[in-house]
This record gives sequence, structure tokens and C-alpha cells, in this order.
Amino acid sequence: MIADCVQSSLIPTDTVALWRAATLDCLAQLLGTANITLGHVEELLEAQSRKLMLPILRAAAQAMAAQQLFVCPVCGKPLAMEAKKRPRTLDSVFGALGFKRDYGWCPKCKQYFHPADHAMGLAPGAAATPRVQEIAARLSARSPYAQASKDASRLTGVSVNPSTLHREALRQADKAIQCREADVALSKTLEGAAQLSARSQTASLNPFTLIIEIDAWNIRERDDWGATDTLRAKGIEPERWHWVYTATVFRLDQRTQTQSGRPAITQRKYVATRQGLDEFTHQLYAEALSCGLLNAKEVLVIADGAIWIWNLAQSRFKEAKQRVDLYHVKEHLHELARALHPQDAQAREQWLAPLLRYLESRNDGALDVLCELKDVSLKLNNLTSAQHEAIDREIGYFTTHHKRMDYKRGKAAGEPVGSGAVESTARQYQTRFKCTGQYWTLAGDESLLALATLDRNDRWHRLYPHIPAQSSGPQN
Repeated sequence: MIADCVQSSLIPTDTVALWRAATLDCLAQLLGTANITLGHVEELLEAQSRKLMLPILRAAAQAMAAQQLFVCPVCGKPLAMEAKKRPRTLDSVFGALGFKRDYGWCPKCKQYFHPADHAMGLAPGAAATPRVQEIAARLSARSPYAQASKDASRLTGVSVNPSTLHREALRQADKAIQCREADVALSKTLEGAAQLSARSQTASLNPFTLIIEIDAWNIRERDDWGATDTLRAKGIEPERWHWVYTATVFRLDQRTQTQSGRPAITQRKYVATRQGLDEFTHQLYAEALSCGLLNAKEVLVIADGAIWIWNLAQSRFKEAKQRVDLYHVKEHLHELARALHPQDAQAREQWLAPLLRYLESRNDGALDVLCELKDVSLKLNNLTSAQHEAIDREIGYFTTHHKRMDYKRGKAAGEPVGSGAVESTARQYQTRFKCTGQYWTLAGDESLLALATLDRNDRWHRLYPHIPAQSSGPQN
């Protein structure tokens, strides 16, 4: 019906012929100009195609509105007519799009509806078509709004000012948050957990190890904006920086190398939130279920030495192996070496070399390191109080974490011994959220974090049904 309506009403042969003649005439004029590249030709044809596509889209929208049943989109009951053919104008990828549709009242739901809007995926008050909504959301999740507005105009021909782009991106982000909350709600029931687990498609795979890497980074917000002096006069230092809790989840068999030997992960999922540790824990558990937690033969949690991470792991992943990032452990030893030999680089290297070797080449290398540190504390009599404090601090660190330092066994099993995957993930997020001069609000940053994470997790189709669900491509 829609195709017939479009064909009969808006694409007569003479219209197409006129458009074709005008396009060829413009093209001939362009090619007669000096210094013309293929890019000039592409831009001309793109602009000309919009002139033909806009009336086709308008006819399709009107045909969809005409064939839509006049019933409540919530309960399915007939609506009481309030107005016929109410006009609506939207920004589309081809230009301003206008069409008309009916409006009615649902006695059961006690709400007014435009059934055609709901059928076409148009939220009340939305100023753009679904395709433009997607463009706004995707570009805003990657770039500041002013830059995203320029990119949209230049790359797609869609002219949207930064404030409109901002509003539309936040509208889409609200839907992304709802998708995330729905997954968290599923994770809290046995039936829901089974539904999430079914997404992983791991039932027929060989036994696998699930890797969970966890970290956090800071974002700057406008807390108590304008009240800084007043608060400080009361002895209160206003907060500006807050933790964004972040994780990445993948199977060990999804970890590989490029031809140059660089580590790579072919498929993984992400979690990132500013809503606090409890909310992060719920989101991470839901994501782990979606990645096959219930089917995993083994689970490995990798992170730095932050106690909150290990408390989380013990709470949600009790049977998981835990591993402290090797490079963080090495940093501890390097710092201690600088404290013990502040002026002698050669002495530092001589003292460090065997300890670093123990960590990676011995089955219980961390215990060997711990013994060496205790020997240093007991045998060296000329240490300063600061050096004694440094040694005691590292003895405590290795005492707490030595069971999480099985690097030789980890390497033999082909497992990661560092948390580089989640650290790179954090930096990828930060390219959007830590631009020079940026201050955020909790509502603003959490919205875009949810939107960006939904995109990274290849669930864009949950916001935009016109996009087919796809598996993730290679991710670093």
C-alpha cells in the first residue's frame, strides 16, 4: 500500500525526467569548471538526490499515517477522535518533512495519542526522524555538541544546531538508560538471569574462561556551582571530581594478537557509570551474565590493588580467580627501589632485577618477593624512618595481595596478567568526557555514558529498530 501510494502520487515519469535533466545539467556545468575533483561530483549528486528523496519520504510518511489503525498504542482499544490530520514537521536526512495524522483520547489509559507517531517511532516532542535521532546520538556520544553539529552538517547534510543536538541526544540517552535498567532488573531474578545468559550464545561452545577487568577514572562536575566561596567560608571544600566505575568483559578465546604481535580482543562488552559503586556492581553483574557467566568454566577478575574491587569480586563473583595487574605491582617495587636508593640508579636496578624476575618466573614469586622485603627490613640498619615506612607499606601490600599474583601460571594458561584492556577502555571514554575546559553534571555525564556504552556493546538496535542487530567487530 505504501509503495503504491508513493508511486502513484509523487513519482510521475515527468517528475523523474525533469530531476534527471536538471541533475545532468548541473553535472555538466560542474565538470566544465577547473580544478574539479571526484569529491565535488559526489557532493553535487548527494544534494540533487535529496531533492528527489524528500517528496518520496513525505509520501511514505503520509501513507504510513493513513494506514495506521486508530487505536491506543498501549492497550489497543479504539481511540475517541479529537482531531483529524494534525500537522507535524520533522528534520529528516533529506530536509524538513511535513505530514498529517489523526489525534485521539484513550478512555482506558486516560491519555491522548497520535497512533501514527507511535507506529513510526516518533516520540512526543521529538524534532527529528529516527535516522536523524540516531545521527544526533551517535555523534554526540563521541564529540562535544558544537563539533558534533559541524560533523552532522558536513558528513550527512543534516543541519542541527548544538542545542537541538544536545536535547535530542539526551532524549535518546534516556532510552539507553531504560534499556540498561531493564537488564539490571532481569539480573535480579532466576528467570531474568537465564534470559540474559541466553544472549551470550555460549551453550554449544567448548569450556571457556570469562575475563572481567575493572577500573575507575575521574570526571569533573559542577557541584555547588557558584557557591564555592560560601562553602569554603564554612570549612567545606566543594567536590569537583567523581569516580566513573568502568569494566570490560570478554572470553579468553576472544583474546588474540594482530600480525604485528599486538594484543587484541575480537569481541568484548563494557560497563561505565557515575551512579556509584552499588549501581556499577548491578550493571557489571548483568553484563557478565550476558557474556556467559553462568556457562563459564572459570572466571578471572583482573584489576589494580584497590580494595573496593576485590570486595566487589568477592560479593558478586565468589568463585572467580583474582589477579592484581602485574604492571601496578612492578610500579610498587620501582617506587620502593627509588625510596631505598634515591641517588644510585645502578643500585636500584641491581636490587630490582631479581625481584621482578621472581614475580614472573616462579610459581610463588610474590612470596619470594615478600621474603626479600622482610629481610631488607630486618637486616639494613641504616634506613631512615621514611624508608622503613616505605618497606612496611610494601610488605603490607604483598601480604594482602600475594595470592593474586600468580603470573607464571597465568602466562602459561594464555591469560592476561595485566588490566590493559580496561585501562584502554577508560581512556577511550575519557576522550569524550575530559576535553579541555569541560564540566559536567551528573545527569549529563551519566546520560552520555549510558548512550556510549549501549553503542559500544552493539545494542544500538534497541534504540533504533531500523538498525539490524550485529555482533561486535574487533576491539582493542
